[in-house]
Amino acid sequence: MERNQAQVIAVSLISTLAAISIGYLGVQIFGRNTMYIIATTMFGLGTGGTIGQILVEKR
Repeated sequence: MERNQAQVIAVSLISTLAAISIGYLGVQIFGRNTMYIIATTMFGLGTGGTIGQILVEKR
């Protein structure tokens, strides 16, 4: 396995664990419905950013 691939795997695992931890703490602090709203908003922003990037690359 190349060094770069190992770094990507490590960062992905750490990011996933951090997201789960932050999500759990967020539910404890803000409540379930608020965390659903935050998650939906973040998903929408990510989708919009991806679509925007694809459109810019096509031009």
